[in-house]
Amino acid sequence: MARYTYDRLSPAAARLLGDESSRRLGHAGAALIFAAGPLAYSHGGVDFAALRGAIASRIALAPDYHRRLRRVPLENHPVWVDDHEFRLDYHVRHTSLPRPGSLQQLRRVAARIQAQRLDRSRPLWEYWIVEGLEGGRFALLTKTHFALIEDSGVDALQLLLTPDADAAYESTEPFSARPAPSGLELFYDEVVSQARLPRRGWQLLREAFRPSREGPRQLREHLDAAARLLGYTLASRHDLPMSGPAGPHRIVDYVKLPLEVTDRVRRVLGGSLLDVVVTTLAGAVGRYLSHHYVNPATLEFRVSTPVMLSDDPSGGSIGEWVFELPIWESDASKRFKRVREILRAEHESVPAARSRDLFPVDDLAQSGMPAAAARVMAEPSLVPVRIAVLPGPPQPLYLRGAKLEECFSHIPLSGRAGLGVSVFVYEGELCWGLNADYDRMPDLSRFSEALRRSFRELERVADERPALVRVS
Repeated sequence: MARYTYDRLSPAAARLLGDESSRRLGHAGAALIFAAGPLAYSHGGVDFAALRGAIASRIALAPDYHRRLRRVPLENHPVWVDDHEFRLDYHVRHTSLPRPGSLQQLRRVAARIQAQRLDRSRPLWEYWIVEGLEGGRFALLTKTHFALIEDSGVDALQLLLTPDADAAYESTEPFSARPAPSGLELFYDEVVSQARLPRRGWQLLREAFRPSREGPRQLREHLDAAARLLGYTLASRHDLPMSGPAGPHRIVDYVKLPLEVTDRVRRVLGGSLLDVVVTTLAGAVGRYLSHHYVNPATLEFRVSTPVMLSDDPSGGSIGEWVFELPIWESDASKRFKRVREILRAEHESVPAARSRDLFPVDDLAQSGMPAAAARVMAEPSLVPVRIAVLPGPPQPLYLRGAKLEECFSHIPLSGRAGLGVSVFVYEGELCWGLNADYDRMPDLSRFSEALRRSFRELERVADERPALVRVS
């Protein structure tokens, strides 16, 4: 029996790691805003020690969060080994806004943190506790590498949040790292004993030509997606603000829209939550491009979104829709009708689960959906905007008794996508998280205002018409 331990990264995780660069970042992030509640001090601070203890307790349940990367000599494939220099204080960081801190100040901090690449010599995650937010609140900013999410199967939301405000956080023993192999031992195990180098090319060839009943369908899907993307690139005659290679800087913004209005629009116009979200996005993109003297009527503008391919809430089967956004339609009701037709056609082409929130999740902690969706969002894309509708459980969530009030995700930029849009459905709100390339969209606040105006257009339609259908 070997005196050391390590694990090879899965092929998917290794690919996610290899695709990362200083401008195409390989981590997912979120901004979680809490009411301090029992964690509040009289002077306005928060009990950082209690939060640190809660994080330590939950991280102990995910051993991969104590592991760092090593490379197999010559073969160069990455492996996970325990970090003998692991220190929780390196990963759980504490900072403060000048009181009373505004949401705008928090966004600047979040953008700066999200633009920084994770240190590959340490475990690939960071949590920032930011106190001083106005209203007696604090924020938790998270960064977790896609490779870690892929191989561990969990992310920060699943680890930390619970529907029980009084949930116990067990004290844990100090982390004890297991022995790691030397470079020679790693080379012998991975290359010599398994003869990986001479077999690697043949394995790739066999996998490429292996017959499969799924092969024709998958090939057809890939060709269809490529054709649609190719059509977009040929139709585009403008240098769009949100399209092109990403730069080194990020800008983020947060928008909250009421779920009650969304439900009213669905009842009146007979659509789904995704229809409302996509219609709102279409109106905002058209308005924003007009501000930049780009005529939306001259464009075939495409976006993409991850979807669950079955009604299995474990989220094991996630795909991606790529479809045209009717940014040229100025009438909100006609735009909604067109979006509904487009998404219905996508559903017929790539069937997805029909559900109110697209991703039905009753127990976030047990769901495999976040990891599967992260895998899709990490892939490069030729569309200028990617959007994801993320699940929220039916009950409020807590961290050490502090209630989660708002949650905004940061979708990473990849390929030619200069804007990532996430919509987290939680506590009667649609929490829109916008992550953009600063060099392309320095006026992201203008896009946020366009979102609000587009949503209000749909609200006016709902107010002026009687309900057409009853949506369960």
